[in-house]
Amino acid sequence: MSSRLGVLWHVCALVLAAGGLQPLAAQSAADSVQAVTLEKVKAVIATYEPAREIRWYRASNPFDLDGFYDKGLHWASRLEIYITVTRQSTIWLRVYPQYYGHHINLNRVHDPNGLMQRMLRFSYHNFFFWGLDDNLDAFAGYQFTLESGFPEEAVKEVIKSIPLIDGSVGDLTPFILR
Repeated sequence: MSSRLGVLWHVCALVLAAGGLQPLAAQSAADSVQAVTLEKVKAVIATYEPAREIRWYRASNPFDLDGFYDKGLHWASRLEIYITVTRQSTIWLRVYPQYYGHHINLNRVHDPNGLMQRMLRFSYHNFFFWGLDDNLDAFAGYQFTLESGFPEEAVKEVIKSIPLIDGSVGDLTPFILR
């Protein structure tokens, strides 16, 4: 009986070792891709002049870059920028316009239906898509996939276009004001 237990124990150990190490390896590979991609994004930010106009600061998530832009804006008081490198090999860029120091929140606007309709039209016609996060704060976004490698020129183009979101905030003001 004890030899059976010994064989069973060895079989279980092999199964656990084979099955238990693969998720760890996969997690490390995903983290590695995230880290390499984040370093490439940081390199663009460090060398590309329009990105250097954004004030970047340390994010709480190690695969995020956070910043804000407030130079020469006419409608927004500032634009909060969040870049996230995901485990699914994508780069998310979200820009939250602040209007009079606050995010544009669907619960605090004059005409929520009009705001959403305008944001949907922006998503159809504009470079950035528009959406709401879980807090109902409005943002303009862009998303990259890394299937064909790191899209350096596209990242530069999107970063260069961030200040243009200010004009869209101007188009949203009739729906925001109370």
